[in-house]
Amino acid sequence: MKLVYEDKDISDYINFSKAEFTDNAGNVADSVELILNDPKGTWSDWNPKKNDKLIISQDGLSTGTMYIDEIGQQRGTFILRALSIPQKAKNSNTQSWETVRFLEFATEIALRYGFSIETYGIENYLYERVDQYEESDFVFLARRCLLEGYVLKIADNKVIIYDESYIESQSAKEIYASLFDGDYKFLNKSSEIYNSCELMCGGMKASYSPSNAPNGPILKCSDIYFYSLDEGNRFAKNILRSKNKYETTGVFALKLNTELTAGSNTSITGVGILDGKYICEQTRHNFVNDGRTNFRVRKILEGY
Repeated sequence: MKLVYEDKDISDYINFSKAEFTDNAGNVADSVELILNDPKGTWSDWNPKKNDKLIISQDGLSTGTMYIDEIGQQRGTFILRALSIPQKAKNSNTQSWETVRFLEFATEIALRYGFSIETYGIENYLYERVDQYEESDFVFLARRCLLEGYVLKIADNKVIIYDESYIESQSAKEIYASLFDGDYKFLNKSSEIYNSCELMCGGMKASYSPSNAPNGPILKCSDIYFYSLDEGNRFAKNILRSKNKYETTGVFALKLNTELTAGSNTSITGVGILDGKYICEQTRHNFVNDGRTNFRVRKILEGY
């Protein structure tokens, strides 16, 4: 395992008690937790600071640039926790845009942090007005992504935005339940699963109900602003998707697997009635103590 700290490879000078990388498909910052054996207090002499940068890599998997968010000490150990976003990304901002396309404000936000932007399968919609009010930039951008069925991921100084349906349509890697390391759990739930979605805004009523609608109540929202019925119907569809996509979920673990990352599709067989195609919502890689990867997955949502 390789650790680069502030552009310096210090792998030969440290000893890991724990090295864990949590990779999220989106909407939540990726994170790293390091517990370092430090009986002589070497790390205190090095004086690490919040917002310092580090990168961990092993077997072809890299965390990308991560920013120190927390620093801790216990007897004989030094603890570092890092996120894929810098400290200043937590600040709240207020801004409005008029007659603006999606990629205009998304790119403007990325450039505030010196980040590049990558997109996959998205459409560059035009809006009459978009408001950000006392929200941190990436919370705001994640909310706008949700309305369009997109997902926001921040990784390695990049703002990555992808259409969820597009990613779910990509090929899947087969995983057999016989390879699971330890216990597993899959669940098909009814709570917080909705038949349709209705939005009310300024006397306009938008709605969406899929052809394969599950049994359930109507999801009603009155705090979503839209400026045309087409826009409102589109938002209703994607808000419904954001809820119903968690109807079938699963958790399991494999021996350390650096090939499957968050956002990857998997075809799971050998569980039983809940076999099928899933997308990895989160992978948590533990690089020490024989290595293990924990997966949190959800079944892909078909039809919308």
